[in-house]
Amino acid sequence: MSRTGTALAVAAGVGGVALNVIARKAPWRRYPWHLVGMAAGVVGTELAVPSAAAQLAVTGAAAALKAHKSKIGLAALAVSTGAAVGLAALQKPANETRRHLQGAVDEALGRGAVELWAPTPALPQKYRRAEFIVADGIRYGEDQALDVWRKAGVTGAPVVIQIHGGSWTSGNRRQQNLPLLAHLADNGWVCVAVDYRLGPKNRWPAQIVDVKRAIAWVRANIERYGGDPSFIAVTGGSAGGHLAALAAVTGDDPAFQPGFESADTSVQAGALLYGVYDLSAYNDDGSSGLRDHVHRVMIDDEPESPAFRAASPIHRLTPDSPPLLVVHGDRDEIVSVNQAREFATRARELGTTFGYAELPYAHHAFDAIAGARTVATAHAVEQFLSHLAKK
Repeated sequence: MSRTGTALAVAAGVGGVALNVIARKAPWRRYPWHLVGMAAGVVGTELAVPSAAAQLAVTGAAAALKAHKSKIGLAALAVSTGAAVGLAALQKPANETRRHLQGAVDEALGRGAVELWAPTPALPQKYRRAEFIVADGIRYGEDQALDVWRKAGVTGAPVVIQIHGGSWTSGNRRQQNLPLLAHLADNGWVCVAVDYRLGPKNRWPAQIVDVKRAIAWVRANIERYGGDPSFIAVTGGSAGGHLAALAAVTGDDPAFQPGFESADTSVQAGALLYGVYDLSAYNDDGSSGLRDHVHRVMIDDEPESPAFRAASPIHRLTPDSPPLLVVHGDRDEIVSVNQAREFATRARELGTTFGYAELPYAHHAFDAIAGARTVATAHAVEQFLSHLAKK
């Protein structure tokens, strides 16, 4: 029995150390391993306490199987226990998310304009969507669809449009940012989650054209669903963060509105999560992975072309761009945190109304789990947008 216990203890120790390293260091930043790293990193940081509890449970099971009877087993038990302590410690930076978000909101709105508090974790996402969905699969383009979320009885409410991520090639309106949409809907917002044409089948600018068409649809139709078309915000993560940012900073640009050039596609604010803001940027290690990917799946022109620059929000910012709140994790293994840092630097140079929160130990798509960091972020976005909507 001690042999089985020793094997379990060794497996627990190795697994626990690996999860700690991935959660803390994000060591894999190349396809496809960065996807594995992202999943493990999100589990380790957003479910720190449950992960630590599971680690201790396996350690206890190994001890019960007499792993401590051998020197290897005893050492493995010690390592596994230490790994559990390390995972539990990752809850602290998640609990401190509010402080970083408060700084970003203060930067954008002025100190004292909004005081954030620490909300409790949200209900499971699948139940919250069913609670608020009032229109599912409305067609707004040739073959694109959107959903409308709203609390019962809401009228004249500000509107937020959610744009999903997925590397511009996958994802849909039902999958992402659900805790944020639920929180906004619960606080009186009308939320619209949209699909758009995906690459590589559909080439640029099809993606942003669809987003613009969705904004135009919302402005023309949202009153019948309880929304106020005079205040429309955009939000999204990853590729959705790119499209939301670009939509925010290119209001009424006719190049992105073929056939509906006269439609009002301006927005009043944006909340951007771990987005891509410079499509022509090199990776942190000097490689051209991002540029090559964008060229392969979306933009036919070369990365040095004007098309790449025109599609990059960092090059479209102006002092008159709408207020933007940008949130990015410093352990993001998919989209470098330098994308957000440089976007923030450019916005500050221009004097754009802008706030940037860099979250320690947060990985790409951290908001896939409605833990402390995600809920605090949803609250900050809601408070930021609500303050603007009331002005």
